[in-house]
Amino acid sequence: MEKTNSYTYFSIGSKAEIDHRGLVAYENGIFNPNDITKLLGIQPFSSWNYGDTRKNGSKYLFSQWAAEKSNIGRLDVEAQCMDTIKNLKNKISLLKEIKEQYDVDYVIMIVPSIYGEEQPLMGFNEEIIEFCYLTGTTIEVDMYVYPEEVESGI
Repeated sequence: MEKTNSYTYFSIGSKAEIDHRGLVAYENGIFNPNDITKLLGIQPFSSWNYGDTRKNGSKYLFSQWAAEKSNIGRLDVEAQCMDTIKNLKNKISLLKEIKEQYDVDYVIMIVPSIYGEEQPLMGFNEEIIEFCYLTGTTIEVDMYVYPEEVESGI
């Protein structure tokens, strides 16, 4: 059974530092995610504002906006990244304006879940690299590795 998979998404987050409270935004990095949604005309799948309450009752000390999630091509990270940026490529000037107005980081997040030996292909074509260069976007990998499950006879 094929379990290994990956997905990608684009994220805007407050520039921040880690202290005894966790990740804390720099003052200029605090933004309202609704403003980002209106500016870009893209609905996020996840967002929160500085001061919003987490599930555990603590407060977020940074802002976050995440959209353009892609899981096409179960193991093809390059195709997923292309799918993630397809609606953002014509918004580079807006992304630059957002970066000038707020102290934020842009990230293309790659999230592979690997079971056993099967691994996703990770490659980045010129179009992805150019988008990242022009917008100051970094690429991060949040990898989950699991042993291949062995059926027990019990």
